[in-house]
Amino acid sequence: MLRVTVDTNVLVSGSLVAEGASARIILAVEQHRFVPVMCQAILEEYVNVMVRPHITRKYPQATHVTQATARLLQQDALWVQSLPDLHCIADDPDDDVILAVALAGQAAYIVSGDPHLTKLGRFQGITILPPRDFVVQVLKEPVP
Repeated sequence: MLRVTVDTNVLVSGSLVAEGASARIILAVEQHRFVPVMCQAILEEYVNVMVRPHITRKYPQATHVTQATARLLQQDALWVQSLPDLHCIADDPDDDVILAVALAGQAAYIVSGDPHLTKLGRFQGITILPPRDFVVQVLKEPVP
């Protein structure tokens, strides 16, 4: 089955906004259309972002959605433990974990809204796409 590393920004956006490409990506995980490739650091970053006060004030459903999405990922993802030590994104070294997870988990795609990643386009044979492009090109769905 297709393996995909989903960046934290896509998980957050898809959890909070019911419409749009990021939400369709989370729905595709629920429908088992691909296997998300994850590590503990990505899940922890997702949870930490979702419980920030400015998020929970603006999105009262954030706590419930965070728990549901975390459960979904814990059950359905391919979890990688041992990550290669990469130093590829000088402008934002925290993004290296996304590349490392995808590489360790043999993902075919990385889905991210982060320009540091999307400007790469490809990394060691892994295609990097923004959410809209992933939905249209890979999931073959229109995005309004």
